[in-house]
Amino acid sequence: MELSIEKSPFRVLMPDGLEGLIEVVFEYPGLRMAVVERDLAGKLDRSWQAAGVYFLLDRPDALGRWGAYVGMAAPGDLRARLRSHLHKREHWYRAVLVRRNSSDDGFHTGQAGWLEGHLYDILAGADTVRLNNRNRPRDLTISAHDQASMRIYIPPILACLRLLGHELSHRELVDDVPTPPAPEPAKSEPVAKRRSSIEVSDLLSAELLSPGAALIPKSRKHTERAAINADGTIRFREKNWPTLSGPARALTGHQQNGWEFWRVDTPEGSLPISALRDRLERQRDAGV
Repeated sequence: MELSIEKSPFRVLMPDGLEGLIEVVFEYPGLRMAVVERDLAGKLDRSWQAAGVYFLLDRPDALGRWGAYVGMAAPGDLRARLRSHLHKREHWYRAVLVRRNSSDDGFHTGQAGWLEGHLYDILAGADTVRLNNRNRPRDLTISAHDQASMRIYIPPILACLRLLGHELSHRELVDDVPTPPAPEPAKSEPVAKRRSSIEVSDLLSAELLSPGAALIPKSRKHTERAAINADGTIRFREKNWPTLSGPARALTGHQQNGWEFWRVDTPEGSLPISALRDRLERQRDAGV
């Protein structure tokens, strides 16, 4: 089977029988992925004793929302890491393993760490995804040139997730549907943070934000600012946006968690909007 994504062909290699590994091969940029059902995780061959990154996927619900854990195997190998998760994590039904399409030129630790952190950030900015990681993976330092070469792997990885029915979309597409509560994790699992129900309009009502307040990007390389409208929408580039993530994505060209991306000046200094949201949650929990 051969498909095409933005003129970049890839091959899907299917097993002869009902059981076996499904592999996705991108000749450019030299990427190989395996789609592994949970009950077949112990049958990976030695070609997957390689460094790389991986996703542990929860089944999408009726609204298309799904859970994911993002990890890396470097040092170490993907086959051993996936087998360890058979005992450590009960929630996933399918895994996607990612490595280079060459056993002689695998990802080194810094590259795998950067890729893991970057993929985590992309999933964190999508409202269809609930991340099961307890904390954001720690980025490992690589050169600017190395980062640029690693970015070519992002589109095919996300395309593979989409091919499997794991869409990345944002709140403005599903705002009219209430978010279902996350399932209770097993006792051995770290508790993932539940998505907050607080909106920007709630911060205005609580007087933690004021209409017209300037929103400042967290990165100094971005100088454009946005502003908060009285109804809780965001004014940016002469357009009103329903969420914080939309204008952040328009500014950077990448999916962003708008609550973390935008900062606002307060008497306590510059704070991310998420800090004000957390404050309001604490006030509500305390009955204030």
